[in-house]
Amino acid sequence: MLAAALCLVLRVAWLQVVRHDELEAVAIAQWWSMGVLPAERGDIRDRAGRPLALSVLEWNVGVAPTLVQRPDSLCALLGRVLDRDPAGIRRAIAQAGHQHVVLERGVVLDRPQKERLRRERAVTMDTLRARVYPTDGVGASLVGFCRHERDTTYATGLEYALQDILSGRPGRFRSVDTGVPGRDLGRVVVDEPEHGRGVVLTIDADLQAIAERRLAEAVVENRADGGSVLILEPRSGDVLAAASWPVMPTRQARQGDAAVWNNRNFTWQYEPGSVFKIITTASLLRRAAVDTATVFDCSDPQLDGFSIRNDDDHKYGYLPLMRAFTKSCNIWFARAVANLGREELHRDILDFGFGQPTLAPYGGQPAGIVHEPATWSRRSQATLAIGQEIAVTPLQLGMAVAAVANGGTLYAPRLVSEVRDHEGRLLQERPPLALRRVVSEPLAAVLREAMGRVVREGTGSGANLDWITVGGKTGTAQKSRDGRGLTLGAYVATFAGFAPLEDPRLVVITVLDEPKGYRRYYAAQSAVPLFRRVLEDIRCSTAWLTDVPGPRTRVIATAPAGELVTVPDVLQLSVDAAAQRLAAAGLT
Repeated sequence: MLAAALCLVLRVAWLQVVRHDELEAVAIAQWWSMGVLPAERGDIRDRAGRPLALSVLEWNVGVAPTLVQRPDSLCALLGRVLDRDPAGIRRAIAQAGHQHVVLERGVVLDRPQKERLRRERAVTMDTLRARVYPTDGVGASLVGFCRHERDTTYATGLEYALQDILSGRPGRFRSVDTGVPGRDLGRVVVDEPEHGRGVVLTIDADLQAIAERRLAEAVVENRADGGSVLILEPRSGDVLAAASWPVMPTRQARQGDAAVWNNRNFTWQYEPGSVFKIITTASLLRRAAVDTATVFDCSDPQLDGFSIRNDDDHKYGYLPLMRAFTKSCNIWFARAVANLGREELHRDILDFGFGQPTLAPYGGQPAGIVHEPATWSRRSQATLAIGQEIAVTPLQLGMAVAAVANGGTLYAPRLVSEVRDHEGRLLQERPPLALRRVVSEPLAAVLREAMGRVVREGTGSGANLDWITVGGKTGTAQKSRDGRGLTLGAYVATFAGFAPLEDPRLVVITVLDEPKGYRRYYAAQSAVPLFRRVLEDIRCSTAWLTDVPGPRTRVIATAPAGELVTVPDVLQLSVDAAAQRLAAAGLT
């Protein structure tokens, strides 16, 4: 007996000590299976907290036929939960024979439904994590999409650019197998998943919807090949809306054109044309190359061995700066810029942010094209002054105009304002980033006044509104294709504007690529009306332009004593708010 006991002890020691690791590995392989605990992707929300992208739990609901005990009650339960005919479910189970069958994929279940299904041994529920977009197609090219297929993640837009913040890290678990389909003896979490963090964007979903709707109308109306609308908050650099054509009507249908995922505001570069005269004027005045009283002959197109002509070959005679800017006179700017050194003009263009990608977290941004002065031809400086021989993105142009609107400070474009954890707690604030001062406040005021005159009496008069003062500049640039020179009939129409003129709250850049029709290629006939409609919609359906300074009131009645009564503007206010504003003015 002692010998037998000794042999048993030695055998146990041999198995438990000497062969422990080897046998443990065999046991784990037989009884334990490793699984992945998916990390929940962070949410994307707009500046008001409205969800633009959310992660939700979904389930693949199936049945193991060999474990079905009460088929009638099981099929009735599944019919209620899945909203299907119980008879159809019974047929699907019968056709599967002894094989596991998946009845519904991607089902969203509430807690009571999950608890009822889990009480049924024959029911299997495989967890999935899906990405949903509550605003559907609105903002699709900006937000992008994220899709998981097996071990690969496909993403575009901000979903791709913010991957490090949103994705998180998956966890792992071990489950004890029983050999019985659909049953195990529980799980052991090896690594907890680290859920992704959410972001709050600077985007306003209402402004985004307005910009996309009006852009779609303008592209169709002008038979344009494409276009974009960019809305910025000039005192912070916040990107409030970035609409791009083609606009996605809905995410529910397959998209025939992959360009719906490409946002032109960030990725398209083009010659801006006369809208670039804002930058040229800033450089001329900053360097004291001219002043507002400087006059040039704007009828003679001949310069130093080359010619620069005005639109429609207009002969304006002698003009000072403000009149030349209002009429968008090419000859004036071509002559004036000769007072600048090449290096000075080049340095000022770079200072405004051109020729370099912006800091916006959106992939595929080009730097634009700004050639080195050493490569300039005899006419390069003159053509640069009127927005040719240079390529910019709408975002670069918008940030430069925002610097003029805010008093001279160039900001980095801001798309993310906050980072929050899985529970919604604030982790990080991302304040506006001021890069540098590009013009002084007095000079910025002169530029704003010049842009105000363009709208009051110049090429941007179509943007003149009776309820707000607007500043802006038009640009109509002939396109070059494949490096073969300018293409007849192919133009890009741009309007860069802001409102109100006295204290700019919004900068709006509207661009239409190759608008067609009688004189529609002119920005005044295409990009300017688009700007006006966007601004009117913003006033009617948002609070961005509520109580703006400017001529928003008018005399509409005379009091019995002969005194004039100024009635406050109550358009688009609620009844209670309108009553309060009228009462404050002494009216009933």
